[in-house]
Amino acid sequence: MKRWMLWVLISVSGLAGAYARGSFLDEPGLLADYDAEIRSEDGRLDVERMIARLTQLRLDTYFYLIWHRETDWEDLKLFLPAAREAGIDVWAYLVPPSESPPLYGTRYSEPFRLDYVRWAEEIAKLGLVHPNLKAFVIDDFLANARFYTPAYVQAMTERARLFNAEMRFLPLMYYHEIDREFVRDYGPLIDGVVAAYPPDAGAVRRAWRFLNDRIDEPERHQISWPWQTRSAAGSTAAIRRQLRVISNERAVIRFYQRDDYTGPTTGYHFKELLVGGQIAWAEDVGGGDREWQNVTVDVSRFVEGKVTVDVVFRVYDRKGVSNFGVEVAFHGIEFEGLYEDGDWSMEQTGPWRVSTLPAYPGTGRFRIPLVVMIAAHAGQFEKRNGPPATPARIQDKVRMAISQMRNGFAEGVVTYSLIKRVEDPIYQYIRQLFLQTRASAGADFDDSGSVDFGDFVKFAEAFGRNSGRFESPFAKYDLDMDGVVAFGDFILFARAFGGQASSQAVGRR
Repeated sequence: MKRWMLWVLISVSGLAGAYARGSFLDEPGLLADYDAEIRSEDGRLDVERMIARLTQLRLDTYFYLIWHRETDWEDLKLFLPAAREAGIDVWAYLVPPSESPPLYGTRYSEPFRLDYVRWAEEIAKLGLVHPNLKAFVIDDFLANARFYTPAYVQAMTERARLFNAEMRFLPLMYYHEIDREFVRDYGPLIDGVVAAYPPDAGAVRRAWRFLNDRIDEPERHQISWPWQTRSAAGSTAAIRRQLRVISNERAVIRFYQRDDYTGPTTGYHFKELLVGGQIAWAEDVGGGDREWQNVTVDVSRFVEGKVTVDVVFRVYDRKGVSNFGVEVAFHGIEFEGLYEDGDWSMEQTGPWRVSTLPAYPGTGRFRIPLVVMIAAHAGQFEKRNGPPATPARIQDKVRMAISQMRNGFAEGVVTYSLIKRVEDPIYQYIRQLFLQTRASAGADFDDSGSVDFGDFVKFAEAFGRNSGRFESPFAKYDLDMDGVVAFGDFILFARAFGGQASSQAVGRR
């Protein structure tokens, strides 16, 4: 018996009920799929085959896209009772104005098109008839923020709950969009977030911290350019300050900086520090991560022989953009050999926005559930993650999301556009993963009805083993889904220790 396990078990088991949750997605565990519906020869939804595939995947939820055919709304009414009989919940999924005429293509979400208040009402009414219709999602939400203002979203959600108090609304977001300002503006109006295509586990955890008020922010200067907006080369916004030179021997500027773009596109937006009109430091926003970076710049040669000098932090477009939003921030700016004379001034033109945001301490005052979306279609996966889009690599990405859910940093995982053909290798890999996820869904290993010392003995015997496939005798002990029964699994087991089988699902915080 491993004695250190027992010691940690005693100290950690009291954490199980320490985090308060609301009633919607109150525990991690949702497994879902979205899109790639199966159709009959006449173009209508093949309800029977869809239910068969979703059941084989052991999913509990399906995100039903209303966009591909004008008959999708009517087919949803046929799909819902069959899904309910199979134990599958359904979330309706709508496209925004940016994916509808006249901005894009020829198809709307039919029949209510761009009237999302009406959509909210009709989906809510349908949910009364079919209680497994739990929620609705709108795609590319923040890119359409000019349409989905907080006032509009409030009207939409209030309309839904006027007819069905249990109907829930979640926007589809991208990880770079989830920040303090989004939570401030929309947090009270939504019931969760579906966040698509995390680059890594760190992005999931960072989003969770914002959505659960667990991230601290310093006072900072922020410069932003909106998505879906064109700029010209030379377009810029900045903060400026005049300083007196007090040392001709050494002058240094120290600061922290970050931006919210982590993709590979480069050559457009640049973060720059100018001293006396000359570029002393510059960095492309492309690549990297969203964490604060500490920068030290020796600017002695730029201030030599001068009495005063202008210091400018800016974002500058070396090439014009068509749809490339970005948010850049600077904080903790310190000077050596320069005297701070006066305050920062802001310079912005056109769509640029410059602001000074106050410090914010995260204290866990709210909770917004998070569902992580992973591309399970080869073409979309390669677009989001780069080549190769092998079944094993796609499975690893979904496994990462499930592991984050098991560790309490998300409430659900949804695969994007999984092709539902039994012979498809990606389908086979994802099915294998979902079956393993179900096999390790709880810590009552001996089926006694509670998580107790008998389960601890079984867990200790499996400790250190590879979990293997879902048929493996060790698969059910791999609670964090990382492929091996190890310390991370023990922490999750400890959190469940002492609970009843009905309330010991792993992933609770």
